[in-house]
Amino acid sequence: MVIKKSTYHNSLLFTSVLLILIPPALISGPFIPDLFIVIISVIFLFIFNTNKEPFLLKSNFFRLFLIYYIYLILTSVLSDNFAESIKPSLTYIRFGFFSLAVLFILKNNKNFAKHFYIILCFTVIILIFDGYFQFITGKNIFGYKGLRPDRLGGLFFDELILGSYLGKILPILCTFYLLNKTYFNKYYISIFVILIYILIFLSGERSAFFTTTLYLIMIIPFLMSIKKVLIIFLLISTLFSTLILTNKNIKSRYFDQMILHTFGVGNLIDIDNNNEKVFLREHMGLFSAAIDIFKKNIFFGGGIKTFRINCKSVDKLTVESLKKKNSHVNICSTHPHNFYLQLLAETGIIGFMFIFVIFIKLFFDYMKQLYYLIKKNKNISKEYVTILSGLIIYIWPLTTTGSFFNNWICSILFLQIGIYLYVSHNESKN
Repeated sequence: MVIKKSTYHNSLLFTSVLLILIPPALISGPFIPDLFIVIISVIFLFIFNTNKEPFLLKSNFFRLFLIYYIYLILTSVLSDNFAESIKPSLTYIRFGFFSLAVLFILKNNKNFAKHFYIILCFTVIILIFDGYFQFITGKNIFGYKGLRPDRLGGLFFDELILGSYLGKILPILCTFYLLNKTYFNKYYISIFVILIYILIFLSGERSAFFTTTLYLIMIIPFLMSIKKVLIIFLLISTLFSTLILTNKNIKSRYFDQMILHTFGVGNLIDIDNNNEKVFLREHMGLFSAAIDIFKKNIFFGGGIKTFRINCKSVDKLTVESLKKKNSHVNICSTHPHNFYLQLLAETGIIGFMFIFVIFIKLFFDYMKQLYYLIKKNKNISKEYVTILSGLIIYIWPLTTTGSFFNNWICSILFLQIGIYLYVSHNESKN
């Protein structure tokens, strides 16, 4: 089938606009960005791939994705909760097409990277302004007062994911700055990153703060001199320490609550008349439930998005043992709050290993870049390092997370993957 040039160019422009709008659309929730992803994927499949580059569907990435996609469907077919699991499994294919579409648009729309970066900066500037405004006044720019004094929701309102959004979008922001560095001053991005990092800290999202810190540690050696790094580290450490010591809400979130939730030391235990210390008491019930579900379905798991159902049938002895340690233990939720435990519970050891091996491969690639940097025997692509590190942090095993199959989380993840495919393609050519 031959596509008219006018149809092709109009479609490229239309999908470029939709892709540019995904970062601000993510503020509204999962529906609008997911709708954009479906439209972009359909246009890619029926117009771009047919007319220009059919080899994309034969790429190593898509072959691996297709194998994983088929496996997800298999886990749903074998699941005791087929009706709940099969729909998200079947529709998961859109994310594979979406990543290829991102690669295609970046390769064929010369102005896309610049326009995307401008809209992304504009979106982040609004979030930064609103976040600091809420921290100072207690309300966001629409006058909405948050539910908790120790957390910032900003324009996400009751959804306390401001820090998570900024942390996940930061690798994309850094990568697109490097793709457009001839147009923009480097000092702007430095100030930008510092403001984002401090706001993530102020948001009270400990997991986002931890992963963002780790991300910055990974990329800074490739971007700045050691002297500048030490000066910035000293200034930010001083600022954070001052905030913890002088602001009771920040102290509560990063000291009192962290000690309580992580090591089981705090007032809640005294109220329960239970002096036993429980590591990660806030999530231990969910983690234990995921492990129990995995033991019952070692190879194929219970099917994606079935944790909320299978957690109700967790072994009674396991529940009783947990309740003895913490009477407020939570066994059930929509997901176990860790990607890899969710993969074990819902996709079994095979699904878990598929993602874990990818994580190991990405981490090994990063270590190679670090080796090249130390030895100084190869030119380093900074944009490759920033997006590679972003993917590593996105699927980092040792942190609490949302659901691996959540539409909102997948939207950002596969956007990053598409950018990674583009940058690594350029890296391989050079």
